[in-house]
Amino acid sequence: MKVHEVFPTVVVQDEIKIHEEFKKNNFDELKNLWYKTNHNGEWVHETPENSGKCSLHLNEKYFSIFNSIKESVIKYLDLFEVDHEKLNINFTKAWIGYHNKNIPQLNMHSHNGADISFCYYISSDETSDKFCVHTLDNMNEVAGALFETGKNFNMIKKYNRYNCNVYTITPKEGTVVLFPSRLQHSTLKRENNGDRYVIAGDIKLCLKPEYNLYHQSLPHPDLWLSF
Repeated sequence: MKVHEVFPTVVVQDEIKIHEEFKKNNFDELKNLWYKTNHNGEWVHETPENSGKCSLHLNEKYFSIFNSIKESVIKYLDLFEVDHEKLNINFTKAWIGYHNKNIPQLNMHSHNGADISFCYYISSDETSDKFCVHTLDNMNEVAGALFETGKNFNMIKKYNRYNCNVYTITPKEGTVVLFPSRLQHSTLKRENNGDRYVIAGDIKLCLKPEYNLYHQSLPHPDLWLSF
């Protein structure tokens, strides 16, 4: 039987070539961007994204890492045979993410308003929380709830690429994961997990001004009228 694998969702994980140098020069400073805030007299950890402090990409000190991530984005677009020379790759948000055994896992969510999202693992190991992606509508589930599983009664003998609704990725230090921003994703808590620091963020694509006759992607912001 020939299997035609159609419409696959692509998530890529790429090595960051400058990782060791970047971590050596910036890790201690970046760790301090994750901070505690006081809620009703109790100090709790809070992600910079939730507080509006998500503009790490505008700091010139870190331009090198975003340029390296951009190179991975180009390879990602090459998989789809997209002519990226006609596009600007715009970093719109970036923040420090931190997980350890005392911080709850991230619930399933997506990033509205972005095209490509990324997660660069500055510091992680084999105990770190895993990155998960989800599908909410598996077209292969030909009968209602066929792929759902419970404690006692299940129709699925084992999971494979066709029947799974969740896929996990190991957070290897020095790599970046790139995925469509509308893809639902979360983290999976690991037992006795250690510290995990990431730079996460969003990318918006737009046409370069000289390609304004193309209708694919957004026109360049120079051609917008804002009130």
